[in-house]
Amino acid sequence: MEKLKSLEEKIASVVEKAKALKLEKDNMQKQVEQLQSQLAESQNEANALREELNAKNSEIDNIRNDKNSVSNQIDAILGELDSIEI
Repeated sequence: MEKLKSLEEKIASVVEKAKALKLEKDNMQKQVEQLQSQLAESQNEANALREELNAKNSEIDNIRNDKNSVSNQIDAILGELDSIEI
């Protein structure tokens, strides 16, 4: 009879440990899902920032091209003024 009681106690202990492990697993799964969500948000933010950076770089390139064009026009005007010899 004592062996049966000992076996019942061991089974009860195993059941309690299994419940605790399942609860821990569920909690960890929720944490994983939260972290995956945060990662997705961070990746979306990074992509948005990357796009914004690319747009700014394009804008800078356009401004540099405009600057070079204006500089060339000024050089051409100055060259014409030199040739007129006023």
